[in-house]
Amino acid sequence: MAGLSQGRSYRRQLFDEIFDFSEDDSLFAEDVEEDESAGDQDMNEGGIRAVANTNAIEEGPLTGMLFPCISTMFNFYKEHARLKGFSVFKRSAVNVRGGSRKYQTISCDKGRKAIGAKSSKRINCPAKINAILRENGMWQISKVISSHNHELEPSMSRLMVAHRSLNMDMKRRLEANDIAGIRPAKSIRLLEVQAGGPENLSCLSKDCRNFIERKRRLRLGDGDAEAIRKLFVRMQRNDPEFFYSFDLDDDSRLSNVLWVHPRSRAAYEEFNDVVSFDTTYLVNRYKLPFATIVGVNHHGQSILLGCALISHEDVNTFKWLFMTWLEAMEDVHPNSILTDQCESMRKAIREVMPNTRHRFCLWHILCKVPEKFKGVTDYDSACLEFKAVIYDSLTIEMFERNWNEFVVKHGLERNEWLSKLYVDREYWVPIYLNHTFWAGMVSTQRSESMHAYFDGYVNSMSTLKQFVEQYEIAMCDKNEKEFYADFKSKNTVVNCISVFEWEQQFQKAFTNSIFKLVQEEIKRMWYCHVIQPTEEGRREADNEPGIERHKIMEKSIINNWFRREFVYDVEYRENGQYFSCNCKKFESKGILCCHIMRLMSLKDIKFINERYLLRRWRKDVNRVHSKKFFHGGYPHMTEEFEKYREMERLFQEASDLAYDDNKIKFVKQRLAELKRDLLSWNDGMIAPTSNAQVTIDTNNVDENEENERVILNPHVTRSRGRPRINRHRSVREITQRANSGRNRNSGRGRRRGRPRNNINILT
Repeated sequence: MAGLSQGRSYRRQLFDEIFDFSEDDSLFAEDVEEDESAGDQDMNEGGIRAVANTNAIEEGPLTGMLFPCISTMFNFYKEHARLKGFSVFKRSAVNVRGGSRKYQTISCDKGRKAIGAKSSKRINCPAKINAILRENGMWQISKVISSHNHELEPSMSRLMVAHRSLNMDMKRRLEANDIAGIRPAKSIRLLEVQAGGPENLSCLSKDCRNFIERKRRLRLGDGDAEAIRKLFVRMQRNDPEFFYSFDLDDDSRLSNVLWVHPRSRAAYEEFNDVVSFDTTYLVNRYKLPFATIVGVNHHGQSILLGCALISHEDVNTFKWLFMTWLEAMEDVHPNSILTDQCESMRKAIREVMPNTRHRFCLWHILCKVPEKFKGVTDYDSACLEFKAVIYDSLTIEMFERNWNEFVVKHGLERNEWLSKLYVDREYWVPIYLNHTFWAGMVSTQRSESMHAYFDGYVNSMSTLKQFVEQYEIAMCDKNEKEFYADFKSKNTVVNCISVFEWEQQFQKAFTNSIFKLVQEEIKRMWYCHVIQPTEEGRREADNEPGIERHKIMEKSIINNWFRREFVYDVEYRENGQYFSCNCKKFESKGILCCHIMRLMSLKDIKFINERYLLRRWRKDVNRVHSKKFFHGGYPHMTEEFEKYREMERLFQEASDLAYDDNKIKFVKQRLAELKRDLLSWNDGMIAPTSNAQVTIDTNNVDENEENERVILNPHVTRSRGRPRINRHRSVREITQRANSGRNRNSGRGRRRGRPRNNINILT
């Protein structure tokens, strides 16, 4: 009994110091019961009235106040602290037997003892309140210390952690903007503008950034590669025509992944004549090259026919990629493909697509000219002549002759780069390739422009799942552009610029963008002239009855003053109305050249054969892919956000109807009543419904998928060639970079008088 009495005495002394309950002996006497109903009723009524009174918040908590829960008491004290200029926090609560909480202390944020010598806000401030849980379930304030050992700054309350918060509207806006690819800085600036300045926000910019990062991690969920797999499983569940394939290594780590949308598969049925393939895009956290297979639609726009993330750029990887892509396209090989000068790509294409015409990117070849010709005596003349050999050779014989003359003239017989180019001339020289349809492409420019298009959606720190989600947004935007181009072609008319009936044929058949290209050829037609055939030419024409051969001279204007003359051979067969020109523009681009148009005007041809109105450029063709709108992978907002948007929509409609003062007053009154009802809402007011609908969590995978191996994140990949920061630069490139730097800085910070690098040196 003595030990029990000593224990009670110690407990009593401890609680006297902390909670100031020295007058309430019943807390420590287990055999005494107290009727507290009367006192509690008085305190309860006074406490509730004090809480409900706005002036009481500024006055602060008082001993004996009652609160229904800890959160209500904490919010009351926190609002008082905000008005006074200090912050509060909950100290560790005291639990009794059974684990239930019975005592709570809320202190000033500076009320802890400083730890170590580092800077800290802890200065052991004594301000605090103590509360105890009564038997009726109410929390009663037992002790209040309102004195502080530091100055109070009400104007700085908004910067304190306890008073900074993001309301639901701000959270929804930040999350929606982040999913849309808007940078956090822009989203925060928008919130500041809408609030009338950063001082009117209830949080700091770093709070917004922390919320965005936290939401990104929650959206990611599992590992990066596993999150992509679950995303693709959900996309294929929404549309079985969606195709994807993973390539894993022996450790179940992601090596390669390829996916093709149903719209892309349908578009390939129409536009499988030419594709461009490129792997130079490296914008993701793991530095996996983003390989794109790009085609050209009926508006001349770039369309994505498949894409992949690959870990290596070797022959085996490219073989897997092409074989998997052809599997998605039902093994329909493209007629022609355009890539850069990668030997691994060439070997893979030769094995997987042996009947596909392969072409090298001409732009990548010409970019190397300054480095490869750096030792040539007449450098500028050599560069111009080299381009003339490529572009101005109208026949293979002319190209061979011009090439040999160029090499001998500039002493480049032993140039290994030129020798290798000459061996591969059938892969890049236009005169060897113009008989094949390329839709006007001579380089991988369309693939690189597609990459530049993605720059507005992803960055170098994007995770794989974020990369795929932002890719979905970018592709939906691309689809909208094509849909709008269809609308413009079917609802607007581009005026004709001539009186020819065949121009009206083009106008009715072709889309607007392609018809404008035809009009460019019509403008060039006026610079073309028919050369009268010589006697020898007439004799050759007589030997081949039914075939007319004409020479068309075109005066090409360059730089608005320099003119060059080219002579083209045009053949015409009246039986069947066939045209052929050695410029091969129709064969390579699909539209008639100005030389044939010149002959058509000479022959006074009213209408042309339908064969020259290619189906791929026509606007009166019903295309299946134009009606496919796949949003299976488009990042949708949460169910909570959609419910909020539904309420907001109804409120906006009601606000639009309140256009005069009486209706505005009526809306405000009803909103005030609604707010009061919501504040007094309790769970008992919610009526259970028997027709509850089951919500399906789309983030979960099928039960059959649970047994699959978990895909691990890929390794960070090293790209082909020398690293960019260590790339070897020629002397000419270093000189040009230095000169450009001086030119950029020449106008910055210039002083009066003679430039510094021209000062006189006295000797």
